[in-house]
Amino acid sequence: AASSLTRPTLMARCFLLTAFALAGAASYQTLRGPGPRVAEGLRRPAPLLRVEQHESAEEDDDAELARMAVEDAASRRSAAGTAAVRAAAEAAAASAKQALEKGDFAPPSAAVKDKLHKAIKKPKGSMALIGEGSPQLSSATLGGFDLNDPAYLSEQFRIGGCSGVSVRSGERQLAADALRRTSEEQQVAQGEFPGPLPVLAHLDVVDEVQLAQAAADGASAATLSLQLNGAEGTKALMEAAAGYGLESAVRVANAEEVATALSLGAKLLCIGDCSLPQAGELVAELPKDVRSICDVRVRDVRGAWKARDLGFDALIVSDALIEVCIRDRVPPDAVIKAMLAKGSVKYGLGMQKGRLEGAKEQLGSLAM
Repeated sequence: AASSLTRPTLMARCFLLTAFALAGAASYQTLRGPGPRVAEGLRRPAPLLRVEQHESAEEDDDAELARMAVEDAASRRSAAGTAAVRAAAEAAAASAKQALEKGDFAPPSAAVKDKLHKAIKKPKGSMALIGEGSPQLSSATLGGFDLNDPAYLSEQFRIGGCSGVSVRSGERQLAADALRRTSEEQQVAQGEFPGPLPVLAHLDVVDEVQLAQAAADGASAATLSLQLNGAEGTKALMEAAAGYGLESAVRVANAEEVATALSLGAKLLCIGDCSLPQAGELVAELPKDVRSICDVRVRDVRGAWKARDLGFDALIVSDALIEVCIRDRVPPDAVIKAMLAKGSVKYGLGMQKGRLEGAKEQLGSLAM
């Protein structure tokens, strides 16, 4: 039969067979992978190098965050900064006095129940979170929910697993009535699980009338700045707060202030106006019966894990929380769950919101 084929036909068939053979060899080589020498030239950098690059960038970012914290603290605690803070606090106190005279609120009388002190007591190796709103652009929404709405954030903090809610006043407040609205929203959870969270009034206090107003708005604790009021003034405000049923979270920034606060009988310290490494040095020296609240800005989920590893009882999460919500388009409760996970700073990247990324129980799946 082959003899009946013309010469051009035979040549065409030979050409096709050769082409098919070459194509098959190429396909096999693609599936099999390149040879040793070719593979050597195409080999990607070892994953360890990428991890080192990531760690180096994170270290640089942490150093920058610490530098900014120190600079901000120096500015706030300078003579001019302190005067500005005091002036704003005195204006707030004057406004509260006017409201009291008009009968807008009545100073409550209650016993201190130490709700916040008890709520942030956690097992060793874990840390509580205290959620706090952070003012965003008016267009900052998530699934139709306003990230500047105190009531929405209050609910998210509770269902996410926070142990308390912090409400700021002054320039960084979400709204003038944010404290009252937050307290009212928490009371909606009466008889449910989780129940209402203790509310911390995060403000600069210079007059007890501010404490009276905070208690009337539903707060169960308030921050008192030792640097702003001095030892005697802080002691007087602590006594006034107790009369309104408020816990005193004494704000300190250095070892000297910590010692003074402890001598005043403070059992709840809010450590701020310093960098995270500096705050870690302070918390390491605290007595076991004193609860520590970290009020230092951290970065993302991994920043919360780092604060936990330093031994804090609680961390106020504000900018770090809301910024992740906006960036990753996830609700606050998902970010909170990721921060509360038993995440490993060494193995977890903090990207899987609410999925226990880097947890000790799951490290095998992360060893890539």
